Amino acid sequence: MRLIGIQNEIDQPIYDTMQLAVAAVPQTLNFFSVPIGQIIAGAVAKTYSHTNLVQAGRLEKGLKLTIKAVSFAVKETAVGGARPTWADYVSVYNNSFLRLFIGQVSFLDTYLQAVPPASAEVGYYSNIVAAATEYKPTHGVGSYFNRFPLDQPLFLDDQESINVELTVGNAIVAVTDVMVILWGSMVRPVR
Repeated sequence: MRLIGIQNEIDQPIYDTMQLAVAAVPQTLNFFSVPIGQIIAGAVAKTYSHTNLVQAGRLEKGLKLTIKAVSFAVKETAVGGARPTWADYVSVYNNSFLRLFIGQVSFLDTYLQAVPPASAEVGYYSNIVAAATEYKPTHGVGSYFNRFPLDQPLFLDDQESINVELTVGNAIVAVTDVMVILWGSMVRPVR
């Protein structure tokens, strides 16, 4: 939809990548808190391959988003080149909880296994020993339409805060990058 000289509406997800550290204790990540140009890990700054938010925790002025679905993915390699192990993949999907906040209110609380990846991971994961057996996990059939649909869309207004909180309850043995995608329609000023 386009309102000439005022705004247009496009299909535009927002997405963010965060990194799970090696840890024997539960970890909680807050997605959309680190925008483009800020550090994701070590000295590596986030680029569009990690996120498309330019402000921490909110859309740019003038943008609004109707969130219609959620996806989640474990990336095949982490920033710095580490590869998650099979144990990490299983830890993330089998013992994690995801919460979606707009402002201070939670609008989605779900066990992570209910949230499919947008295209299903087809990554290879090692068992840490070089040249040893590797595993190829997938979390569903590869499809662009793999999403957790929201029967009631959520509305994210201009400059309203957004946070997706992921709590992983098991140990992580190799650095692991994970991504959240919020699918929807974005209203933006005509440029």
